[in-house]
Amino acid sequence: MRRRVVVTGIGLHTPLGDDVAGVFDAVLAGRTASVRSVEWAAIPDLRTAVWAPVPDFDGSHIPRRARRTMGRVAQLAASAAEAAVRSSGIPMETLQDGETAVVVGSTDGSSAAEYDWIAHLLAHGPRSLKSTTYFQVMPHTCAANVALHLGIQGEILATNAACASSNQAIGVAAQRIRDGYVRRALAGGAEELHLLSAVVFNAVDAASTSYNDDPDSTPRPFDRGRDGIVVGEGAGILLLEERQAALERGATILAEVAGSASSCDAVHIVSPEPDAMVRTIHRALADAMLPADAVDYVNAHATGTVAGDASEAEALYRVFGDRVPVSSTKGHLGHTLGACGAIETALCIQSLLRGIVPANRNLVDPDVAPVDLVRTPRELQARTILNTNFAFGGVNSCVLLAAHRED
Repeated sequence: MRRRVVVTGIGLHTPLGDDVAGVFDAVLAGRTASVRSVEWAAIPDLRTAVWAPVPDFDGSHIPRRARRTMGRVAQLAASAAEAAVRSSGIPMETLQDGETAVVVGSTDGSSAAEYDWIAHLLAHGPRSLKSTTYFQVMPHTCAANVALHLGIQGEILATNAACASSNQAIGVAAQRIRDGYVRRALAGGAEELHLLSAVVFNAVDAASTSYNDDPDSTPRPFDRGRDGIVVGEGAGILLLEERQAALERGATILAEVAGSASSCDAVHIVSPEPDAMVRTIHRALADAMLPADAVDYVNAHATGTVAGDASEAEALYRVFGDRVPVSSTKGHLGHTLGACGAIETALCIQSLLRGIVPANRNLVDPDVAPVDLVRTPRELQARTILNTNFAFGGVNSCVLLAAHRED
């Protein structure tokens, strides 16, 4: 019998705060995390000077022994995982029974640690390198450090797929629970803000460059004036549980993970492909055993790039027409890369619980397929929400969330 998978805990660190209800309120109020970076503005040939950092994050509450193998990205993930556990009310010893998985992704390991490690190697040679630095740099640093920090002895899976990382993590974790491999999972992703990320998007002409002196006006999902991504950072971790086990322990169920899908378009390493997006959405619907007309709202990936937003709007229009409200919260939070899927999933859950969906910030003049783009926060008693993420490498990922039902 197919097991149902539910969300019982959420932990966040975002550019607009750490409390999910407060972050959602900030989004509804139209706040933005985009600010001018004095550091980036001073770098020759770096055309973008806007970023979205997590303010005042301090990982010193994590014991020093654990922190030695954590760069900022793993500290963000571990701290968010702690918060997810606290919010769920599950006893820590329950998580340590071997029936809990950790499925956490990021674009890569700590960019700051990697940069410093290589600089030190070139300046001083290999004998002076600290062994702990590699564990901050390794691609699965978030998943491994979360598990070690919390004493979790179940599966560790790292979904390192750039902007799709944490959406994939949620889908994979839900499948592992649904298929009976584990009873619960900490799932999501993290990203630290570093110059290397800006350089990558600068190199592929995907970074926002026209609003360096007006950071409030970027990014601009779906708007004619959009010119690229504002790089951000953060972490989002969800505690997923098998529904019956959650009910038996008296947990508060926030939402259900109804279905998911991921695919590769196998066309281009960077350019988005609407056909593949359409296929992935249909696969997610099939996984959830739902028709397209069951979806009430789409939280779009929509990063503010010219090609990406146009391709996604075309795909959404081909599946849903102009029936389903669509918005992206990246106009508020920037693009948190490996963390975005989980952070956005947490905000989708707020929409399910509170009966309202956020607006597209900075949307003045849309120039994409005629989907129903939300201009101001809209009251909507959504039952099913689709969250989309698309990443370099032709990676497409979708998660379907549903309001919890008692039957």
